[in-house]
Amino acid sequence: MMILSIKIIFTAIFFDITVEFIVEELERDKKLRKFFEIKDDVPGAIQISEFLSRFSSDTYVKIVNRILMTVKPLKKRGKRTFIVDATPVDLDYNIKRKKRYKKQLDKQGLKWSYASSYGFYIGFKATIVIEHESALPVAILIHSGALHDSKIFDDIMENLRQRRIIRKGDLIIFDRGYYSYSNYQTGISKYKIVPLIFPKENFKLQKLQDTLTYPLHVFKAKKDEKQSKNLYNKLKSKLIEKIQN
Repeated sequence: MMILSIKIIFTAIFFDITVEFIVEELERDKKLRKFFEIKDDVPGAIQISEFLSRFSSDTYVKIVNRILMTVKPLKKRGKRTFIVDATPVDLDYNIKRKKRYKKQLDKQGLKWSYASSYGFYIGFKATIVIEHESALPVAILIHSGALHDSKIFDDIMENLRQRRIIRKGDLIIFDRGYYSYSNYQTGISKYKIVPLIFPKENFKLQKLQDTLTYPLHVFKAKKDEKQSKNLYNKLKSKLIEKIQN
């Protein structure tokens, strides 16, 4: 039931359609049911909603991430490329246009949010990380409300590091929403990856180069100082090269 629910929810997000519509199409189309690997009856939209409501957002994320990692393990050798993107997820909580007070939403861990593609909505921000070569999602994170992408950069990277998805020298691609000079520095110095964040119009290459300086911890271990500097310079050069191209 969990795997089927994830399939339906992901399909709804990807095509920007309702869960109800997907359920109706599954009931109507035998080939679609076969593609979804549904052998028994199609669960209703309310049934899916009630099933998922049993889990906290943190538990749901852990379950999804474990399932994703068993689909196809990441290759063990060589540098890899990952693509990160976020999308607002409207819970359709306000269908009847009934006024929802902040105190009510706080009890349910929800917030009023705004996105240019949705307008005002009640829901979450879902961040998906995809491994470029296989085009498979390897992680999903959920944040309540509509936090700016640049503010959750460190949270995303920490999650990927703790779960040992990323390695030294990997290339991580972000869109302009994550743009921040400090995020370039954090990606290289803290996570030792190439953070290819697409720059905005006011981007200045010289300012970035001035920002990218050795972090203080490089100088703490004298034995590894040279090696750490070499790695930092290598990642910095690759980032500058990617941005210029």
